[in-house]
Amino acid sequence: MSFVFNKSRRQPMTVVLKAMFSALLIANSASAAELEWLAGELPPFVWQTQGGPQGLAYELATQMSTKIGRPLSMTFYPWARAVRMAEGGPNYGVFPLARTPDREAQFKWLIPLAHVNYTFFGRSGSKVDLDALAALRGQRVGVLRGSPIIKNLQAEKFRHIVQAKDYKELLRLLAEDMIAAAYAGEPMLRAAIDEFKFRPQDFRSGLNLKSAELYMASSLALDGAEEERWLQAYRDLQADGTVARLQKKYLQRER
Repeated sequence: MSFVFNKSRRQPMTVVLKAMFSALLIANSASAAELEWLAGELPPFVWQTQGGPQGLAYELATQMSTKIGRPLSMTFYPWARAVRMAEGGPNYGVFPLARTPDREAQFKWLIPLAHVNYTFFGRSGSKVDLDALAALRGQRVGVLRGSPIIKNLQAEKFRHIVQAKDYKELLRLLAEDMIAAAYAGEPMLRAAIDEFKFRPQDFRSGLNLKSAELYMASSLALDGAEEERWLQAYRDLQADGTVARLQKKYLQRER
């Protein structure tokens, strides 16, 4: 007795199952590739208010999301945690991130935001010389936790570095005389003074020590097609003047 296996009856079902499986993989892949932004409270680029988030990078991300055709996905985290998540995650974006040599190969550098100087700030009535590194080295100097600029202070042999969780805490430490100076990106700390209701006249700035370019960056594993969607949206916003308007709104503040 011989048996004949009739393939023709099974082929239609096999084709249907393969098609369904392929469609499911494509859908899951598209969903997994969508960029999720992570941010810390870093005025003037992004911070939370009673009316919701605002800032240069936040508005830019929102506008780009509109161009892409989807709602913005963004979550606030403590800054050091946001950076770690983006470095190790598959589809995270993070802003604003300083592009430094030690980070260069750890992220995709998508959207340039601003060039910033890192500056020493002190209280207006303080006798600490903010224009002399020699005078500052022995003082308690505050810096944002997780910031790469800590290495600038370490390279200059600063001995008493105090790390704050955010700019609001950094300014509180300075205002309450718990640190002699704060070291931070100049536009960020000036914006934080305004947004967190400190008095600008209570603070003064000193010398600059190093500078950096700030970016909207992403995980290395971000899908190339998703990366190109955001880059094209940014190019469109450059062309229609939106980028220039946002930079003027948030970076050209009166002092």
